[in-house]
Amino acid sequence: MGDEATTGVETETNDTGATETVLTGDEGSTETGGADTNSDGDASASTDDNANLDADGNPIADGDADAGTEGSDTPPDTYADFVMPEGVTLDEALTAEATPIFKEMGATQEQAQKLMDIAAKQVQASSQKQVDDFNQLLKDWRTQSENDGEFGGDKFDENVKIARNAITKYGTPELQQLLNDHGVGNHPEVVRFMVRVGRTLKEDVPGSTGGATSKAEDRVSILYGNQET
Repeated sequence: MGDEATTGVETETNDTGATETVLTGDEGSTETGGADTNSDGDASASTDDNANLDADGNPIADGDADAGTEGSDTPPDTYADFVMPEGVTLDEALTAEATPIFKEMGATQEQAQKLMDIAAKQVQASSQKQVDDFNQLLKDWRTQSENDGEFGGDKFDENVKIARNAITKYGTPELQQLLNDHGVGNHPEVVRFMVRVGRTLKEDVPGSTGGATSKAEDRVSILYGNQET
């Protein structure tokens, strides 16, 4: 999940590691990192906590409308560093684009900060929605896999083990990372493919000890048959 940027700010999701899936040993959890939320699920709560701080992180006293600009109620020549909530950083290019607009509006540092607070809330809400949508997609894929007519139902756990054997034998760490990062280890078609591959590992080859017959051996068998001396 990449960073999102808008109106001069961008948000960074918490890195909690890859999400384990059906094929990579999950325990049924599809929670991923996202924007910080409070107990009520308000992704922008930390923005309000910082709204009453000046550019240096000091509390703004009641009635001090321009604490960030040393008492000036006129637009500053240069807007001070904006205070952003945790997980949100400024996009310098977009901030530079917004600065002339602040000046044209006659915004003080405090007024510009309030506008940036609104932008930060919008970014956090958008980021959280992406996380929620992704988590829901993983859950839907897992449910479809569990109920699949070919490998789901009562045989689901057994078939998952077969699929994981195929990944262990033929896969790479990079494959497992891919299955995790994009959640496709829950997708029913990916699980189906891995189950079918895993089943071939259990099949015995008639007339052999289980090893695959080479092309050369197969051609000899076709031409001459199995001759015993």
